[in-house]
Amino acid sequence: MSLKTLFGILAMFAALALVQTAAAQDGPADPNAPAMRGSDEVGKPGAATPDSGALDRLAVGVRLAAIGRETKSPYALAAAAEILSTVGATDADRKKEKTEGGEAPAAGAQPTAEPVTDAKALFAEAAALANAASNAPLAAQIEQTAAAAGSRGTVVSYARHSDRVNPYATDVYRVRYRGNETARAVVEASYGYDIDLYVYSNNGNLVVFDNDLTNIGICYWTPARTSDYFLNVKNTTSSYVSYVISTD
Repeated sequence: MSLKTLFGILAMFAALALVQTAAAQDGPADPNAPAMRGSDEVGKPGAATPDSGALDRLAVGVRLAAIGRETKSPYALAAAAEILSTVGATDADRKKEKTEGGEAPAAGAQPTAEPVTDAKALFAEAAALANAASNAPLAAQIEQTAAAAGSRGTVVSYARHSDRVNPYATDVYRVRYRGNETARAVVEASYGYDIDLYVYSNNGNLVVFDNDLTNIGICYWTPARTSDYFLNVKNTTSSYVSYVISTD
């Protein structure tokens, strides 16, 4: 089986896992979250936005990279890099609406490293794993794939903002989304640091959330009308955590 075929199979399974995650988010609200009130302001169905492919690919890519690190699989990491090589990021200088709760970092504490979503770095990480497993042919294939990916350029882009959150604190951002179009938000911390994402409507209603025990939060929803939404990035750890939040 060729490396390209393996990449495709891994990406398919990651995409399926992502769809299942998104579907689960339509279930009952987190019992520890504030009570919901008023209209949920969510309409269906939603049309795809022109650049929606960027966030979809990012979400699959970061999930697959996490699987690769957890299983120490050069195949999964290379597949993630292949997907992420087709998207680019534009800087979004988002200002925090507020920070809720939490603790001040310990004196002299340094934030964790920013999560790695750069395709070139992920290809290098995958090749290193292949070499560590004494699989030189695979490492060579990964390097060839990386060279080909680097020469073709990105296809679509998304808005990206880097920040850090205090131990056990929640950073809140206000972002405007268009009505009757699928809305997306992705937050990622370094591997090994649990971070959650909660989305509230403008009237304080909890719309969707991702609070599994991973370093990634992915939320999809469909606003009934153009409106501001509040993206709550929650650090569940005692560490001073760096993260990246990405939106359409």
